[in-house]
Amino acid sequence: MTGESVGREWTGADLAVVVGDYVAQLEKTLASKPVDRAAHARTVRFVTGKADGPISWKQGEISAVLSLIGLPILKDQPPRWSYDDALLDAVEEQLAAKPALLAAVVRPDALFAAPDAVPLVETAPPQPAARRERLMQVLQRFDMGRRAQEDRFLGALGVASVVAHEARRLSDHGRPDIAARVRPARGGDPDGCDVIGFGLDETPRLIVVKTTLAGEFAPFALTSAEQDLSQAQPDAFRVIRVYDLLGEGRFYRVKPPFG
Repeated sequence: MTGESVGREWTGADLAVVVGDYVAQLEKTLASKPVDRAAHARTVRFVTGKADGPISWKQGEISAVLSLIGLPILKDQPPRWSYDDALLDAVEEQLAAKPALLAAVVRPDALFAAPDAVPLVETAPPQPAARRERLMQVLQRFDMGRRAQEDRFLGALGVASVVAHEARRLSDHGRPDIAARVRPARGGDPDGCDVIGFGLDETPRLIVVKTTLAGEFAPFALTSAEQDLSQAQPDAFRVIRVYDLLGEGRFYRVKPPFG
């Protein structure tokens, strides 16, 4: 028996309460404000009449939905992939009513005091997550990748972090001479490139950096210039996806051909 199947069914009103509470906690986290988890839990229990188990299960489903849309999640609620369209509807309604939250996701107060470059840990690329039609509608409505690209705050932090990581990687492998040449792209570099990097054999790397506060499943897309560059110089072209900047600060690499 799963946590979802314990007790009565979740009504639309119940979902509005649990999603609204989750979003309220996330807003506080992004603003570096304290979150009283126990008080939030008591409120949701009182209003919905649900026990801790079903509430925690539903919060995990909310984490899954937010991860796929491209928003950060509460760290004590790992994603559960059993969400349904009713929960998608509730999440969409809450996000539509919270423009300040969507702005905070690409320019969070919690990162204003961050160093110029955040230490990064490399991970393997995730397996593609299923994206059914209703989810795609929500993704298109909020388009968190476009919001981050237009704001540029996260993008600049991601680029600086990747430059620092790539230089450190080369130095750690005995090539400080190449490390000194790693830099952000500038005028005269190929259009669509964010970082000029190198392999250990000095092979150039034209790196595009995509940055998010969300987890590894957050969607991103290449611009037309990036697509053109990937086709013109596939051997040199790389994408580095920087994610979870409010957590460990992680990234993975992908290269052409893209599926």
